[in-house]
Amino acid sequence: MDEGTLQIDEVTPLELFFDLVFVFTITQLTAVLYHRPSWRSLGEVAIMLCVIWWMYGGYAWLTNAVPSHTPSRRFLLLAGMGGFFVLALAVPGAFHGSGLAFGLAYLFVVTVHLVLFMQAASAGVVRAILQLAPFNVLCALLVVIGGAAGGSVQWVLWASACLV
Repeated sequence: MDEGTLQIDEVTPLELFFDLVFVFTITQLTAVLYHRPSWRSLGEVAIMLCVIWWMYGGYAWLTNAVPSHTPSRRFLLLAGMGGFFVLALAVPGAFHGSGLAFGLAYLFVVTVHLVLFMQAASAGVVRAILQLAPFNVLCALLVVIGGAAGGSVQWVLWASACLV
């Protein structure tokens, strides 16, 4: 390969499977709007999508920076997918009883993300994630506490998580 050629890494089947879990999450958000069409439901979906999209983007960055070529990394990526799946299952009732499950799954997804990023070969990537990690963890804790509290406290804390 000469210097002028751009190398593009292929997407692994595991990453594609992760994307399918994310698509399922989006269908769950869509179901909220379908079954309860209202401005309130639109607000709920917007808040959930905000935090979900942030971590999905984080995992896209992760899989570009930390290849899943070892069994432990593949296991951790599968664990992150499992967390996203639990989160997706909690979406329909996240503002009506399953907010804590949503929050705990989100915290798990954030934790796995951080653990996987700490395995990056590049010191610059590790420094970058360590700068983002406090914000990601704070966001996840706001989601957990809001999910446990419910009601208007949940709205305020989850909206705050979006702003973080």
